[in-house]
Amino acid sequence: MCAAFRRISGWLIVAGVTALFSGCLSSTRTRPTSIAPCIRESQRDIQIRWGTEDDSLQTVTRYSLNTKGEVFSYTGPVSDTIQEQYLVHVEPSDYCEMASSVNSAFLKTQALSVRGKRARYIEYINPSTDVYLRAMWNPDLSTFQSRDMRAEFDMLMEYVQKY
Repeated sequence: MCAAFRRISGWLIVAGVTALFSGCLSSTRTRPTSIAPCIRESQRDIQIRWGTEDDSLQTVTRYSLNTKGEVFSYTGPVSDTIQEQYLVHVEPSDYCEMASSVNSAFLKTQALSVRGKRARYIEYINPSTDVYLRAMWNPDLSTFQSRDMRAEFDMLMEYVQKY
């Protein structure tokens, strides 16, 4: 009886590990290898970044999105060199929608720089065309001037949480 129990329990362990491993493989999505179809050659290096900085704690939570739709994240101390980790990627159509929406928000909101102890921000960076845009606002205040950027921030966070 003891040998039969060991044999059955051994098979159960192997079956459980196999099921767990195959479940992990089927849920893993491969990272994209090409840029989104809405991106022109001059836009290949666009980065969209957003996050929250805390001046009193000297910490930052940052997300960045590249033209492949890859989302990276960093949470930790404010530093000149930030080591981001791959988080997830969004579908090309979702990326195109996100990039267009952020671009439109920056066209509507020409300047926004209001800090508190904490600051939320969105950056739109295209090094090949020398475009560096940054909007910053106090997340503790819901002002008229920050309404478009707050909506963009919430939309970007929804996409990250969706995937």
